[in-house]
Amino acid sequence: MSANGISTLATKRARQDAKLALANADRIARNGVEPGRYSDTTADATQLPTRYAVGDNDTGNVVDNPNAGGLLPGRPWA
Repeated sequence: MSANGISTLATKRARQDAKLALANADRIARNGVEPGRYSDTTADATQLPTRYAVGDNDTGNVVDNPNAGGLLPGRPWA
């Protein structure tokens, strides 16, 4: 069991979303220590190469994001 409870969430999609939320919080906290370190602190899940399907319960259903124009450096905070 993890201290943040992410590993105990029911679906892969929920774990993926929780990890993005945790990363957002970490970036915001880091900007408090080093102002201006991160210009963007809100992840955009549509910039990820793939996402787990909604309601996916560890069946491995992956949805490809279109990423028109290719993947951006710094995703998902680009």
